[in-house]
Amino acid sequence: MRRLPRLFFLRAIIVLTFLTLTGWPSRAQSALQVPPEWNKALDTLAERIAAVAKPARTFSLDVRNISSLNAGDVTGLRQTLVEDLTGLGFSMTQKLPGEAQLQLTLSESAEDYVWVAEIRCGETREVVIVSAVRDLVEKAGARKPSLTLQRKLVWEQDERILDFGLVPNGNAAGASILVVLEPDKLAFYDHRAEAWHLNREITIPHARPVQRNAGGRIDLQAGTATLVDGVCSGEFQRPETVTCKSVPSVPDADLAMMQGNVVESDAALASTCSGSPLVLSTGSGDWTVRDFIQGYEDKNQREPIGQPTQFPGPILALWPSEDGKTARVVSRNLQTGAYEASIMSVSCGD
Repeated sequence: MRRLPRLFFLRAIIVLTFLTLTGWPSRAQSALQVPPEWNKALDTLAERIAAVAKPARTFSLDVRNISSLNAGDVTGLRQTLVEDLTGLGFSMTQKLPGEAQLQLTLSESAEDYVWVAEIRCGETREVVIVSAVRDLVEKAGARKPSLTLQRKLVWEQDERILDFGLVPNGNAAGASILVVLEPDKLAFYDHRAEAWHLNREITIPHARPVQRNAGGRIDLQAGTATLVDGVCSGEFQRPETVTCKSVPSVPDADLAMMQGNVVESDAALASTCSGSPLVLSTGSGDWTVRDFIQGYEDKNQREPIGQPTQFPGPILALWPSEDGKTARVVSRNLQTGAYEASIMSVSCGD
């Protein structure tokens, strides 16, 4: 057998040395990018995914960040999880019809990061959860949230709420009128003795039965409440001037309630603490699960700001208020079954 020349070995040594010094991709390198505590949590997550995913061996992977982790952290976590799953005999591919889907949601609680993996194989859906230490980000000098979302519950009732609004009472200084739109009526409430009291109800006529997913919207500036097949108009500050009538049914995507559909809704506000526009966004669950609202400075890049605000049930409508500084939220409490009307506001701080 012919001997290989010394020059061959010399070249091989040079190439191997170059690859080592320039950071040839390896499991060891990606592990250095992620703190050991996070690596351990990802190992556990991968094992739990493997336990419930069989017999599927190939997944499409989607990562959604609703926590204060930065883009570099998210990239490192994704890469490490892929390598862990590959080591367990799984492979990742582009999202294609018929393939099993793996969605990783990076969220956080008051103390820790909470990472949720949802595995969908046909009609089967499995969810596994792990937690990881959160204060590592602060030690690394990551950006601290400077924006806080605040939820104020304004009204709740057993009947379905489509939209609501607050207008000044033209007859009382500093007082407000609560306007609540339901599928078949528009109600006005006065605030007296620390509580809301019914002032007037107006029936909304319909040419045919109301659909379950039918929605509606109130425009306080225009003095209108619009449904797919009905409209109310007048001076909302003077409820006695408001009338409602049936109109020809016209499909309108903006008036469709979110209940029953896997959706994600946004509301753009005027500015954030830094002066940039703020987008409030819901989760992507359906009407059977709890939801949340997260703030973003950029809707396209989806960089979250601050902590998400959790809701005890699905969010059914999300609209920016007329002042551009707050948002109206209609949700349903899964524990009580009541529909809730809330105002979302923003406060700034270190």
